[in-house]
Amino acid sequence: MPEISPEDSGKLKQGPSKKMSDVATANFLVEEIGARRHVGDMLRTACRELRERFPHRDDPENQWTERRLRGWWNKESRIVQHFQMVELYETAEALRKARDSHAEYKAKTERLRQMAQLRSAARDRDVAQG
Repeated sequence: MPEISPEDSGKLKQGPSKKMSDVATANFLVEEIGARRHVGDMLRTACRELRERFPHRDDPENQWTERRLRGWWNKESRIVQHFQMVELYETAEALRKARDSHAEYKAKTERLRQMAQLRSAARDRDVAQG
């Protein structure tokens, strides 16, 4: 086993396995919030959504900025504070529920539309025969 030199004692070496980190989790949540589109659009959308939900008007240092999200995305920052992770999770969860609800609504209205078309076709057929 190779010895660790004093210069490298504080550095962790990343092996072939990918370890989950706070930044990776934050990036996943940002991707969920931003709806998986082009990176710039995704980060702008996520930042806008987070600012609307958590404006932090009294605490400008903790306001959501596109630069903060971009720093995580580009792995320039390795720090994600607890309140940020909570806000990211809550936003991603709320948007997931809203997207699921919208998908249910679309499926239900599509079924109603198909049913109305079948009734209309049956009426047309009855009129043509009678």
